Amino acid sequence: IKMASVVPGADFNGVWTSVRSEKLAEFLISQGMDEKVAKLAATKEVTQEITQDGKMFTVKTGSHTKSYVIGGSGNLKEVFGNMMLWEGSELVSKPFYMNTSEGAVETRRCIVNGEMVMKMRNEKGETTRYFKRVQTAVQPVTKPATTTQPVQPATTAKPSKSDTKKT
Repeated sequence: IKMASVVPGADFNGVWTSVRSEKLAEFLISQGMDEKVAKLAATKEVTQEITQDGKMFTVKTGSHTKSYVIGGSGNLKEVFGNMMLWEGSELVSKPFYMNTSEGAVETRRCIVNGEMVMKMRNEKGETTRYFKRVQTAVQPVTKPATTTQPVQPATTAKPSKSDTKKT
């Protein structure tokens, strides 16, 4: 396995919408999807929101979000999942154990004539999907602001003389 280079080969930042695909229904069936569902899914437009931030690469599709460290970070989630790396101008997501994992998928993304070309393959088949960029930049997810002011301990008010008088 080639290790990732620090400088990315292409800029995938933005929102991408699918415009066409090749052999998608067949590929989905090879992944175990029901034939009728796969044929319907292959006709649907898909939007991917991609954020690249240094070695961090995040893909959001609908309510599903996956984040990767390009070159891998060594944590167990990635060891037993996929590893992202650059191969020239292609960003490749490779399963660590493709030949032993049922349904493991290798995904390759590159930019060709302004379109993102995403090729996915497993041991039984492959598909190619084409996306157009509909928004050039994605706002990074920001964490809620935290206060840097020290918290003052609550004080107990001393009773005034008028509060302590008996009537």
